[in-house]
Amino acid sequence: MSKIRVQMAPEIEFKMDIEVPDVEADSRDYDVQQHKAEVYAEFERRLRSVFPEGLKCHTFEFGLDTGWHEGLGED
Repeated sequence: MSKIRVQMAPEIEFKMDIEVPDVEADSRDYDVQQHKAEVYAEFERRLRSVFPEGLKCHTFEFGLDTGWHEGLGED
């Protein structure tokens, strides 16, 4: 059996717990946006640990949690 390469381009949302300096649960979304580089670096570090063959992120948007994922991963 030979290995193949697969390419997927999903649009996903996920939960990522991360400590960001000077940002609390009641902070404005604008305050979180000021740390975009730090958040992206952590996101990319986590993805690279799961996909060591490589990845490319075409777009990146983030903001404060809206609670849509409550119960995610509690199977």
